Amino acid sequence: MCHSSSRPPQSSGPTRPEFTKDQDVALLAAACRRVVAAVRGESAESSRRELGEIADLPVYGSFVTLRREGRLRSCCGHLGPSIPLCEALDRAADRAATDDPRFPPISPAELRHLHVDVWVLWGPEPVKARGEDRVRAVEIGRHGVQIAKGFARGLLLPGVAVEHKFDARTFLEQVCIKAGLPPDAWKDDDASLMVFEGLAIEGQLADAVQWAVEEDARRPAVAGGFYPGSADAVRREVKALFAEDSPHFCVGENENVSLAKHEPRPWAGALVPHAGWVYSGRLAAAVFRRIAFPSRAIVLCPKHRAAGARWAVAPHRRWLFPGGELPSDPDLAERLAEGVEGLELDAESHRQEHAIEVQLPLLAHVAPGLRVVGITVGDASLNELLRLGTAMSVVLRDLAERPILIVSSDMNHFADDATTRRVDRLALDAIASLDPERVYETVRRHRISMCGAAPCVAAMEALRWLHSLNRCEMVGYATSADAGGPADRVVGYAGLLFG
Repeated sequence: MCHSSSRPPQSSGPTRPEFTKDQDVALLAAACRRVVAAVRGESAESSRRELGEIADLPVYGSFVTLRREGRLRSCCGHLGPSIPLCEALDRAADRAATDDPRFPPISPAELRHLHVDVWVLWGPEPVKARGEDRVRAVEIGRHGVQIAKGFARGLLLPGVAVEHKFDARTFLEQVCIKAGLPPDAWKDDDASLMVFEGLAIEGQLADAVQWAVEEDARRPAVAGGFYPGSADAVRREVKALFAEDSPHFCVGENENVSLAKHEPRPWAGALVPHAGWVYSGRLAAAVFRRIAFPSRAIVLCPKHRAAGARWAVAPHRRWLFPGGELPSDPDLAERLAEGVEGLELDAESHRQEHAIEVQLPLLAHVAPGLRVVGITVGDASLNELLRLGTAMSVVLRDLAERPILIVSSDMNHFADDATTRRVDRLALDAIASLDPERVYETVRRHRISMCGAAPCVAAMEALRWLHSLNRCEMVGYATSADAGGPADRVVGYAGLLFG
């Protein structure tokens, strides 16, 4: 017995959708991800990208039902005459997590215990029969029912009658009770009665989004947005990004660089882009494919959000993503926090940051078991960044095996394609000079919106002091226009290796 957020429509609406097994999985994962975010008070990406081609499918509505040990914990939905599936699903999941007035809001501790039903609804039809004849308009196992009389409204999903073994008359009586009406109000001529159809996809929340219920780990924040939200979809997309026969992606002086062209070898550092995989995933994969990884990597990225410490090393023991995880190295994280002035152990800076997260499934593909230490670097003066790099080198120089330093950064943002390529060339020439000061000054002087300029300067300075900044090799360069984005507003992406 559920709560909806719209009036019944006055005419027939969308027809039955047909979903594949993979789309069922994506629907359940998207709903679970939204429930988790709402319960934790976190912002959540729209499920549009996660649902792919079915995101804009017109539906009558969606409901999300949450149960714990078989008992109803919440059920809320969103209805409309014809609304996109992604919109209906997102609103239903958000409401189910926090807004069912019959129950207290879901607590984070409950998430691992929840069973989730995702209902997709279609085909609303007004019941034109009157009085007792309305019973014959309701088919148990097929129809849900909705009643409106005056200001009173009630709705029961198709599964309610099946679960409770109602006949059609009892089903109609129960929807009246749900609306706060007398049990026989369904017979009244001034009662608007509607039937609709629906299908349910169900599963345990902890199975659909296992990463969401882990305690000592950094959970994914942008799965379903920057990259796929389900384990199966992540595996498929990673395989495609690393495919040897995949299309060439690089443009400019390194046009027609192939993923299969180079054998992996040790490198001291790298720079990879961190946009959505559709734009920059293939280039990041090409860089990682060239590297024979040590046992540890330090990934430095810009600080895209204000929350948390300015410079923050992640304190987590594990990094989770749909379908997998990579370990961290808490001991090295603590040594860096102790040895680098201004660098703090801080989870908040990493909670919503995407620039490290989007690299994790790619790194796990080429280096399973790689221990990843993540550092966010907020904006700073040149001297501060040079001191940061120098202090990092002191911590790292005596390690028996040094970690690779990976800078996660996009290049210039939101100029037209020609301008972006021109200014990115200035920044890339500065990086190729192996002079971190020149990188900082070039980016500032030409107002190049390279989001990871600060971590790039710090990492290059650390490599310089470790005598590991002797060459820079370009793997490739592209802009979002190369992936089909508009040419008048692009982002640049570069892949580099340092040794």
